[in-house]
Amino acid sequence: MADSTSSMPVGTTGAGGGNMLRITGLNTGLDIDAMVKKMLTADQTKVDNAKQQQQLIQWRQEAYQSIISDVKDLQSAYFDITNSSNYLLSSNSYNNMTATSSDAAMVSGKATTTAISGNYQILVKQLAASAEIDSSSKIQYKDKTDPSKTIDATGSTKLSDLDSSLTTSDIKLNLTYNGSVETIKLQNTNGTATIQDLADAIKSQTNGSVTARFNELTGQFSIQTANTGDEYTLEINNDGSSASLLTDLNLKTPTTIQGQNAIVGIKEPGSNDFIKTEQKSNTFNINGMTYNLYQTTPNTDIDTSNTTNIKGDDPVSISVTQDTSKVHDLISNFLDKYNKLIDEIQGKLTEKKDYDYQPLTSTQESSMSDTTITNWNNKAKQGILRSDDNLQKMLDDLTNAFVSPIKDSNGNNVSTFYFGSIGSNSIGIDTSNEIKDAGKVTITDDAKFTQALQNNADEIMKLFTTTSDSSDDSTKFSQSGIFQRINQIITNNVGSIGSTYNTAILTNYANIQDDYSISGGSGTGTLPDQIYQKQLLINQLTDKMSTNQTKYYNQFTALETAMEKLNAQQSTLSMYLS
Repeated sequence: MADSTSSMPVGTTGAGGGNMLRITGLNTGLDIDAMVKKMLTADQTKVDNAKQQQQLIQWRQEAYQSIISDVKDLQSAYFDITNSSNYLLSSNSYNNMTATSSDAAMVSGKATTTAISGNYQILVKQLAASAEIDSSSKIQYKDKTDPSKTIDATGSTKLSDLDSSLTTSDIKLNLTYNGSVETIKLQNTNGTATIQDLADAIKSQTNGSVTARFNELTGQFSIQTANTGDEYTLEINNDGSSASLLTDLNLKTPTTIQGQNAIVGIKEPGSNDFIKTEQKSNTFNINGMTYNLYQTTPNTDIDTSNTTNIKGDDPVSISVTQDTSKVHDLISNFLDKYNKLIDEIQGKLTEKKDYDYQPLTSTQESSMSDTTITNWNNKAKQGILRSDDNLQKMLDDLTNAFVSPIKDSNGNNVSTFYFGSIGSNSIGIDTSNEIKDAGKVTITDDAKFTQALQNNADEIMKLFTTTSDSSDDSTKFSQSGIFQRINQIITNNVGSIGSTYNTAILTNYANIQDDYSISGGSGTGTLPDQIYQKQLLINQLTDKMSTNQTKYYNQFTALETAMEKLNAQQSTLSMYLS
């Protein structure tokens, strides 16, 4: 007869037993869990191998992401245009000249790399001015409720309040500026157009060449050319439909107003005279100096004995001195950070793999302490990026950025100086000759580098920052300065500043998953694709092992059932025989 255990599965939760509660073979006396576990060894090994392979890929991804982060740190430190103090691509970063004015509220100056050191003196006879027509007096209008009273106009005052005749749907003003004639048309629906509306219309309809404003302090209206200088002229007159507009705004009737040039006298270092110059703007450049004029200097006049000169007793002095330390430190600090990055990449490319250390299985980890697991994993991660093609290509490109000659479109050197340490026109910066420091760049001759900055800063700037308009990558590389090349290489590999996930080489390979297919065969081979494909394999192998496990337990269950029946038959036969 059957006993109560005949319908129960065999095995126990744990070794090979899965999540089901199983009872080890009572009829056969076999350790079924242990037997099933051994029978699944091959399946478990396949799962463990797939997980180990996936772990290696994940470690590669983490190593890539660490390098990408460090590359972007270098990028943001030296190639971010918003970081003006360290921006390597700006001409201002290579300017070793400083200019200090004795009265910056009157005249200020800025020296470029081509300016001469010394003391500059400046006399200002006349400032540059735009052609401007102003109200002759404060704009006022009569109070409609009490005509004996007057009201001061504001920008929001309606033109129809100034004059009841200005109620037409369109107000027109003929404007002649710089030889061009423009009829300003102002929509005045129901007489609602204001003084400010007129100012806006003038600017808009002349595309900003002429501007207008209502001065809330003086109560006056003005129209002026946007640019200064005697080449700019301005004339206004009424259109017949709004004949009183100029009168109501207290503006002068048709007269051509001309702008004026700045008249300045400059005594440069080594000169005995204030040389007269006329400039269209109050900001202008001469001989490597940028001057900004704000006020005329007192007691200044044309030298009647020599009209090419200006005389005066109270010039503004601008002292120009040279300081190479800022440029020197900027490049030196960049090279320090750059070399740390190169050292990191070179270390990963040459790090040897210890094949005695593979990613741990969960079974192996279960018998280890946390410290032992960490130490083991650190060993297993070694060599994870050895001879990586992407990193090696970036490293080679960075090295070539320094050593490849920089040519213009005619094949000539863009600078009289060149990268290296040999020769009178080398800059004293060179790549390392040590194998262990391959790819690193250092200042090998500080005296030569400093001298080049002192005497030829403009040529050094060309060497580092020259740009190319070519659309061909090879030509653009050849024609670009060293730091322009490095900036492009970094962008090509990790993307532009501020971007995280992009199609740049390293970033795309480390972070972008293209494959979401069921079979795992439609991606581009990025690391996320590889991780995904391994996960599909792990799922497949795990499902197969689960199927095999169920099959084995079912077979042992059948065996237990057969043994149970046999035992029952033997028991019955024994009863009859006894």
